Amino acid sequence: MKASLQTKTKLALLTGDLVLLTISLALGTYVRIGQLWFSFEENSLATALCLMGYPLSLYLTRAYEVQPEASSAENLRRPLLGLLFAAIATSFFFYFAPAYRFARGIFAVANVLFALFMVVWRLWFFLRLRRRSLTVLIMGNPAEADTARQLIRQFSPSSRIHTWRPEADSQGSPTSLAPNGVPGATEDLDLLILAGASLDQATMRKAAAYRVEGVIVWNLLRLFSEFAERLPAQYLDERWLATAEGFHSLNEQSFQIIKRLVDITLALGGLILTSPLLLMVAVLIKLQDGGAVIYSQERVGQRGETFRVHKLRTMVGDAEEDTGPVWASPGDPRATRVGRWLRKLRIDEIPQMWNVLKGEMSFVGPRPERPPFVAALQRKYAVYALRHLLRPGITGWAQICCPYAASEEDTLLKLEYDLYYLQNASLLFDLRIMLKTISTVISASGSR
Repeated sequence: MKASLQTKTKLALLTGDLVLLTISLALGTYVRIGQLWFSFEENSLATALCLMGYPLSLYLTRAYEVQPEASSAENLRRPLLGLLFAAIATSFFFYFAPAYRFARGIFAVANVLFALFMVVWRLWFFLRLRRRSLTVLIMGNPAEADTARQLIRQFSPSSRIHTWRPEADSQGSPTSLAPNGVPGATEDLDLLILAGASLDQATMRKAAAYRVEGVIVWNLLRLFSEFAERLPAQYLDERWLATAEGFHSLNEQSFQIIKRLVDITLALGGLILTSPLLLMVAVLIKLQDGGAVIYSQERVGQRGETFRVHKLRTMVGDAEEDTGPVWASPGDPRATRVGRWLRKLRIDEIPQMWNVLKGEMSFVGPRPERPPFVAALQRKYAVYALRHLLRPGITGWAQICCPYAASEEDTLLKLEYDLYYLQNASLLFDLRIMLKTISTVISASGSR
């Protein structure tokens, strides 16, 4: 990142943090004592301490040194660590100087609000930073370079894109790590994309020259991951899996335990709160055609083990008697009138909370598919089996990002989002998915 842009980025983040911290203190006061603002006479020192101490703690944890090449999780880890240190240090000061402190309730609420605001603010900021107008150089095979160009145009349409090939370079194959001769001077280049699994020596030498000059270098997979937030299955193999970053949460016991506790709490509370709705919907389904209320179907779960998933019935009885297993689709003619509304509002998914309580599913994870479809897709795509590393979910990154899976091609696209989730799984990512799911349900944009 260029020096001028680094300075602007740090100032923007600092300004945003100060504004959000001030808002958090004001809202914390309102929540606890019913006043929208705090008294500067009574809390002037505490306010000044927070407005100086928190940015200082964030600076010391390098929260303002944004790395565009790092993941959002890595860029969030440091500000959250800085917030934790600031909260602990400020609490110690307030303990030894009680005459100058905020009330404990105000301070606690303000910290929680600031943490939430900061996560949302910085996620938005990182996304804007990555997709701003960029000067990009693409080096590699023509087909993959064209794929990279289209992806950049989709997510950053104002970017300036250059392409370099050894045969087009008047200097021929370089003999030293010097970036001269490539379109766009080093100081003006934001990003270099290496497109292709196997590139010639001249291309790699020229890319290495840019790397040592401080230019960010991504391969095509990293470009998909950062811009589209999915991983194209056709470029994935055993070598990628063995060397790719991420996948840390899959084997973290703390992540698994907390995720399971959250699942149990949400499922138990959800079933209790929605029981009146389930009763009403059961009556409507019965009145529709007199058929069964609950529909159970065999699905493939964690470690490839099968289980029976439970949903409210939305289709006519014996929907696959003549056709056998077929993909569901938007506006599926097999759906009943009541079923269409249940699917649109995702009410039909509520009984799956029982599967969550039993430990067969999670709230967030890859969608559980039927055994015939899984067998066919695993024969075609070896990485499909990675979906079974985690419990399947009622909702998930693929479910909220893709259209309804009405074919093998649609399911392949969902696989690419599932693989991105597996690589970047975290509690914060789960929270993001849950919030987006709630938004989808409220807007009635339909089941995925």
